[in-house]
Amino acid sequence: MKLAVFGSPIAHSRSPEIHQAFAEQTGREIQYERILASPEEFSERFAQFAAAEGVGANVTVPLKELALGFSKRLSPRAEQAQAVNTLIFRDGEWLGHNTDGDGLVADLFRFGQALRGARVLLIGAGGAARGVIGPMLDAEVAHLHIANRSGTKAENLVAEWQQRLAGQHHAQAKVFFTLLSAGDLASANGQWDIVINATSSSLTDERPAVTEATLANTPFCYDMGYGKQPTAFMQWAKANHCAVADGLGMLVEQAALSYFQWTGDIPDTQVVLDSLRSRL
Repeated sequence: MKLAVFGSPIAHSRSPEIHQAFAEQTGREIQYERILASPEEFSERFAQFAAAEGVGANVTVPLKELALGFSKRLSPRAEQAQAVNTLIFRDGEWLGHNTDGDGLVADLFRFGQALRGARVLLIGAGGAARGVIGPMLDAEVAHLHIANRSGTKAENLVAEWQQRLAGQHHAQAKVFFTLLSAGDLASANGQWDIVINATSSSLTDERPAVTEATLANTPFCYDMGYGKQPTAFMQWAKANHCAVADGLGMLVEQAALSYFQWTGDIPDTQVVLDSLRSRL
């Protein structure tokens, strides 16, 4: 089974070892490679991969929204997010899916974070943020606020969701109990239970330019990035007396959901996460 992860940068990606560990657990043989692709190169590189009998791919920054164009069909999660992190070759065509949000929710539960009724701040309005809005609404958070350097981009994202929700049937009316709001980074100040950094700032050892007022309620602070050391966002939050976590668990959980789409197998994520953490 030929698999790959596409992104730029990509050398840091742990996806090959994660999926190899899943394959060893489930008795499968796979070939999983990293493929460096800028937005301009993505179409050509993906076409080459598909022509070489590739059957599944992960997509990371900055390509998740571009991957929509390679998908003949979209899963409900990808449709919601308008971003794709998993491509599956099925029945002769490519299906676009998004496992980011469900992976994040699973990892937050691992840390004992109750989402129902929680006030959640999501920093960032790119593909990573898009992928988690639907699962957050399904988890029945009380308030989801999206703060971004470009407040207009965040506001447009919320407007998309409000329009989508307005057209849903009454059977899904529970989502209307979640307050959706957005603004620039200055709007991040508030009383939050959970703060999530969905920007790529950790890749450059930086953090979003939010102030200490964001942490007034000492929220649980989660960075979707990860590394050998705590990210700059985590260090800042910890210095302000907040509990913190990085996105390694999310990476493993979303990878397991991708692996299930490709193989039908459900791997043991905790074993893989513990092994991966010990080798960072």
